[in-house]
Amino acid sequence: MAHTTTIVADHKGFTAPRVSGDEYFVDANINITNYVQNGITITASELGLATITAVMVSGVEEETHSAQAVLTSAGEYLSTSSFKLLLQAGTGEQSGTADEGIVRVRVYGNL
Repeated sequence: MAHTTTIVADHKGFTAPRVSGDEYFVDANINITNYVQNGITITASELGLATITAVMVSGVEEETHSAQAVLTSAGEYLSTSSFKLLLQAGTGEQSGTADEGIVRVRVYGNL
């Protein structure tokens, strides 16, 4: 397995997706233990969602790295049921060591 996904509990201790208007959102830590070239695929089902509409990277463990959700040329994610998370080292090159650490994300979608 290249990564593990842990849903972050809210202030009441709940880890299920929470409603926000007409969508749900979930905060999660993606612990990347074996990075693969061209990104890690995160599925909606890992997050308790059926579809994904928006992804925000809210933090990275490694201070010299950055992370981003990959878009197609049409401005969409990999699919409505997954997205790719791409890491870059401080030099702008893709990172690629075995243990890349944790990336925190907030993902919006539907159940």
